[in-house]
This record gives sequence, structure tokens and C-alpha cells, in this order.
Amino acid sequence: MLITATLVLILFLGMMGAVIDQAFTRSAEEGVSKRLMIHVYGLLAVTEVERGQLVMPDMLQEPGFNTLGSGLYGLVLDDVGVELWRSASALDLRLAASDRESLYLGLDPGTERFGQLPTQDGSIFYKAYQVLWQKPDAGLVPFTFVVLQSMAPFESEISGFSNNLWGWLLGVVIVLVVLQWTVMNWGLAPLQALARDLKAIEDGERPLLDGDYPREIQGVTRNLNLLLSSERQQRERYRTTMGDLAHSLKTPLAILRGASSALGVDANAEKIQAMQGTVEEQVARMDEIVAYQLERAVTSSAAPLKQPIAIEPLVMKLISAMKKVYRDKGLEFDVQLDRAIFAGDERDLMELLGNLIDNACKYGRSEVKVQVRQPQAEGLLIVIEDDGPGINNADRARVLGRGARLDLQQAGQGIGLAVVGEIASRYGGEIVVQVSSLGGARLVVSLP
Repeated sequence: MLITATLVLILFLGMMGAVIDQAFTRSAEEGVSKRLMIHVYGLLAVTEVERGQLVMPDMLQEPGFNTLGSGLYGLVLDDVGVELWRSASALDLRLAASDRESLYLGLDPGTERFGQLPTQDGSIFYKAYQVLWQKPDAGLVPFTFVVLQSMAPFESEISGFSNNLWGWLLGVVIVLVVLQWTVMNWGLAPLQALARDLKAIEDGERPLLDGDYPREIQGVTRNLNLLLSSERQQRERYRTTMGDLAHSLKTPLAILRGASSALGVDANAEKIQAMQGTVEEQVARMDEIVAYQLERAVTSSAAPLKQPIAIEPLVMKLISAMKKVYRDKGLEFDVQLDRAIFAGDERDLMELLGNLIDNACKYGRSEVKVQVRQPQAEGLLIVIEDDGPGINNADRARVLGRGARLDLQQAGQGIGLAVVGEIASRYGGEIVVQVSSLGGARLVVSLP
């Protein structure tokens, strides 16, 4: 930008300088022409004609005409170019015949001619003016008065002006280039700051662009922040989904492991057929889980489409699966189900119920209670209780966070309740941790 601006500046000032130089030259030439015409009028004022002969004084008022080598010359020619008089300063002036003709040929009485002629000492300006002189016998005699001046003073004046002009323009160019460099540095400083902030984000030193940027680039920084936030949310969603996927696959894998160990060496056809059904059911379930989690990873958290889903079949299916996983505990299930309907995605409901019942089975000692109620005024209530150690009041908020675990003796990643909270929040509901009448934890999920 600075190089381009400098080239444009040089071109513009160069053209402007050429125009000014040319205008000054024409103005100076016009000034020379006017001064020479004044000298012509001065010669006319002292001219006399006696007996048909031109008479000029020996000394003229203008000193330049009286001094040899002064550079100012005077001539008077007749109508055929014969020289009738020349000033004392023009004694050594030599003009070619063709140049002399250009002084009077084609010049009408009362008109003037201005131009340049070459001489042995260099070019000179001339001003020619023809008059008709009245003779005593009523005749008219044409005279051509010519004043010539050396171009040396004119050229010196033009040279001095040009040197000053181009010197000043060069100085102006240098000053303006420095000013442009300063202004550009000042004007582009926010972009340099933006580049540094982007480098800081790349190095992980800051999460977003939070500098004080001018209005002209606030739109860019705002959109960049939106892009960074979206990318960070997407990356976090991928990470979360991978953890949720691993957590969701634990139950089907545990069922498959339990079924495999129960088969034993004395498996008969009936056991093999039962195991085959279990394997097919859990593989289908795992396939659904993978598809569900992948869909969550690439979609936003917008409200899901609502479809009526009967809750009872899903609860009974999950309890049947948990009995296989926790066969060694011999858990008893107290199930109290209304004819409740869940308005949403069946996979969300499966994930929510599965995590709640799995947690109750994991920490319960002998009994798990499952209640689903749908009062008309309160929406859908899902209550899961167990007779385990329970959750202290101080830990109830922390246990709902992702990765939080209170019992490090049990296997797990501390994801299940966080997933339940996320699903409930997505549907506009919430999860609350309370104390169960069985002595353990009581988890209540309310959905509108």
C-alpha cells in the first residue's frame, strides 16, 4: 500500500509540476513579449522622419540600447527588409537572411509578431511591429520596428524556477511519504493487534478476540468469535458424545458378557438359542446407541421433534436387561407405572431411563423402585430410588456434573447423571437429587 501510494503521489505531483512549469514558462514568455512591446513604443516615441529619411537620436533613454553586449537590440527596417537603423548595442548582431525575412514578411501595419531567432551567441526573442509613417507630402512610409533580447536572462529565470519547483515537490513527496507511512501504521495498528490476538488464540493463550477494536473491523472480529465459539462447541460436543457413547455401550456389553458367562460348558440348545436372542437384541441396541450418539454429535441443541412414546414398554425392557447385568445382586424391582406418554425422541427417553435405572442398580443393595407418573398439572415425573448409601446434601449438585464421581470403588466415568441432566434440560425439564424412603438416593426427573 505504501509503495502504491508513493508511486501515485510521485505521478500526481510530477504531472502537477510539469503543468506548473509549462504554465510559468508561457507566463514568462508573455512577460518578455510585453516588455519588448514597451521598448517598441519607446523607439516609436523618439523616431523622427526628415525629408523622407528616418532620424533616431544618438542616445536612447533605455541604457540597454546604448551598450554593446547588453543583450537588448533595436532595429528599424523598411518595407523590403533594408535596415534603416540599428542601436549601438546591435553593432555585432548578425542575422541570417532567412531570419531577417521572418521579421517583416507577412506583417501588416498595426500588427505585431513575437518569436525566437538563432544567433551566433544563442537564441534571442524578437518583437516586430509595423507602422505606416505619414510623410509631409501626404504619402505613407512603412517601417518595421524590431526589438530583440537575449534569452539568457529568460533561461536563467526558467531554470531557477524549475529547480525551486522540483526541489520543493521532492521535499513534499518525502514529507507526504513519511506522513503516509505514519498514518498507515496508525490505521493498520488494529489489524496488527488482531493478528497478534489470533496468534494468541492459536497458541491457546486466550479463547476469543476480546480486544478494543475500531468500528470498521468489529464485524470481522464478531464473526470470528462466532466461528471460534461454534468450532469450540462442536469440538466439545464431539468429545462429550464420545464419552456418552462409551458410557452407553457399557450396559449392552455387560449383558453380553453376563450371557456368555452363563452359557457354561454344559450349554444345551435352549440356552444357546436364548443367548443368540440376547446377542441379537443387544447388538441391535448398540447399533441404535451408535447412530443416536453420532446424530447428537453433528446436530445442534435445538428442541427435538416430539412424538408420543409409551414409557411402560421401555421401562420393562430396561429392567429385564438390568436383571441380567446385576444377576449376582438379586435385586428386587418395585415398578409403579401410570399409562404415561413421553413426547419426544424414543432414544432420548431410553438414554435417560437407562442411566437412572443403571445407577440405581449399581449402588442399590437389594431393592430398586421405579415410578412414572403423569399428573395433568405437573407434566411427566420419573422417580428412581434405591436402598444404597445415598448422596449427601453437599454432594448433590456436584454429582450432576460431567465426570464427577463420589464412589471411586465402583467402575464408571461419572457421565450418566450428567447425560440425564442434559437430556432433561433439552426438553425444558430438570433433575433433582433427594433422599429415598428406602434409605438411598431418590432421583426425580420432571419434564413439562
